[in-house]
Amino acid sequence: MISIAISSLRSSSVAIAPAHRYLSMACANSVHKLNDILEEYRAKNYSQEFPRRFQKDIVKAAITANGSSSKRQFNVPANNISADGIEHVLQNIGMGDRMSRSEIEEIIREVGDNVDGGESSCVISENQMLDLISRTWEDHHHGLNQPEH
Repeated sequence: MISIAISSLRSSSVAIAPAHRYLSMACANSVHKLNDILEEYRAKNYSQEFPRRFQKDIVKAAITANGSSSKRQFNVPANNISADGIEHVLQNIGMGDRMSRSEIEEIIREVGDNVDGGESSCVISENQMLDLISRTWEDHHHGLNQPEH
């Protein structure tokens, strides 16, 4: 019975793996930095909430910010997040000075999809954002960018 459960877990993780991309070291460091910033804010302001609830609130705020950003130069598809959305969230939580715009754009470019052909028009999906800001993403990607021995 245990071997059946382990087998099904293995097969489900194999199905998920192709969705993940290898990231440059710079991008992986930026994702780690974003996670550290958000975790610091969560520990101070959402300590009574489950981490997943906080993550969903962050994603919802980033999606909402896409529609209200005065800086955006393209239409962000529904339920997608641009660099503007992430930057807006960081500004709103008082941590906008902790991460540069170029670091945010690097994450969006490497993880996301291009909307209209321009480099500045990349977005990530709601699920990609949830994946990025979850600790499971860091666990999965921690070894991917390490040199082999």
